[in-house]
Amino acid sequence: MKKIFISFIIIMFTLSACDDGFEELNVNPTKPVQLDPSTKFTYVQLYTGGSSYVAYLFWNIIHLMQNVQHLNNTSYASFLYKEGNTHWLFEEQFSTTVKNIADLEAQLELSTEPTATMDLAITKVQKVLIFSRITDVYGDIPYSEAGKGFLEGIRFPKYDKQSAIYADMLLSLESATATLSAGGTSSFGSADLMFSGDVAKWNKFANSLMLRLALRMVKVDEAAAKSWATKAIDGGVMTSNEDIAYIQYENSANDGGPNVNPLTKGFTSRASTQVKISKTFMDFMKTRNDPRVSVLASTVDGNTDFALQFGQDINDETRGEANSKPNINIFGGSGTVIYDAPFFFQTYAEVEFMLAESAERWGFAGGSSNVETHYNAGVTAAMQYLSMYGSAADITTTQINDYLSANPFVPTQALKMINEQYWVATFGNGLETFSNWKRSGYPELVPANVAATLTNGEIPRRLPYPASEKLNNSTNVEAAIAVQGGDLLTTRMWWDKN
Repeated sequence: MKKIFISFIIIMFTLSACDDGFEELNVNPTKPVQLDPSTKFTYVQLYTGGSSYVAYLFWNIIHLMQNVQHLNNTSYASFLYKEGNTHWLFEEQFSTTVKNIADLEAQLELSTEPTATMDLAITKVQKVLIFSRITDVYGDIPYSEAGKGFLEGIRFPKYDKQSAIYADMLLSLESATATLSAGGTSSFGSADLMFSGDVAKWNKFANSLMLRLALRMVKVDEAAAKSWATKAIDGGVMTSNEDIAYIQYENSANDGGPNVNPLTKGFTSRASTQVKISKTFMDFMKTRNDPRVSVLASTVDGNTDFALQFGQDINDETRGEANSKPNINIFGGSGTVIYDAPFFFQTYAEVEFMLAESAERWGFAGGSSNVETHYNAGVTAAMQYLSMYGSAADITTTQINDYLSANPFVPTQALKMINEQYWVATFGNGLETFSNWKRSGYPELVPANVAATLTNGEIPRRLPYPASEKLNNSTNVEAAIAVQGGDLLTTRMWWDKN
């Protein structure tokens, strides 16, 4: 893998015309005014995952993964239901990926290079990935004016309604797929850390993202959800684990980010008495004799024996070593850090579950008779893709078939079973699990005891805006809070309806 350590400095020359030729004399011919688009694109992709494992630890592992009860972070149970340290994702992404994806997009729009059109289409898909992750956590956010401080002097961007953001993101994906599906060449090549400039894979990813966004809207605008789901499926979504959108990080012990996996580094940064598999998650898998128990979990010393794995109740704040951790052999722990583990943005398993739901809801993807087919394909893919963590995560075909035989699909429980499996399949990606849990209502989770006094008995539905925004961009953020109806952990965003 190419060395992806990047120093990202954009130099702008502002020159005044005093004499003919003055500008030319004062431009250093050895330094470009703009960085190469491929260099910028690598930077953006890296920072989409996270610039710091510390930030990822707080917003993903401590907040979102515990919200959906993949984990019990022991002493952080009450912390979860209080508004604090919820700013990390917002501040990190706007200061890195957002401003640089805006700059890259503007550069490519003006480029006359023969690959610029294809590069711009790929950039638009990456931009949707970035903004969809932020808005799905906070709701209304800066969008149309975001990242334009350097380009247009907009230092205090307005907040756009989530409904408008979704509308524009979907149109952007539609535009991008029109270009990508026609075929062509990208200049990004190996600088593209997800697909190495493979236009066909980017087209599948764009349509798969479109399907994800479409299903987010089922409770607020089912007609639009159905229409966009049709376009996504017809356009061609992921068809195998070869299409997964992920980044393979570097084995660099001296790097705190962004060149190392923020998830595994975050898991490892906590003591052996913290970051436990939750009882909710473990019980769901163990009662079904799920082979993923011995892949996703281990004892603190790395033993993956099924019989030795136990989850920790969400209300148990005891710091002890008895209960299971995320498998230290593939995620790191006990002094070992898996710096170069893969980091997943969207998997083929997720897509199959979405196809199953689309078939159940609307008769898409082969019709209602294919719901079970897509469901089984999703479970199979969800077990198989774990091998990307290494041979310690391999699950055999026999194990998968035995699981499906022992836990057969029940048509009358279709949406419940599909989305419960989505919950298991997205372990590690707390943001996606959290969003799909809010959208679907599955699995049915019980709030921690402290929720009774801290959030009126509710599991949080979003993360509040950063204090820095309320200080520096107060007019716009306060207007957004008024429109959105609040800035609490329990404030529901546009698509999050009962």
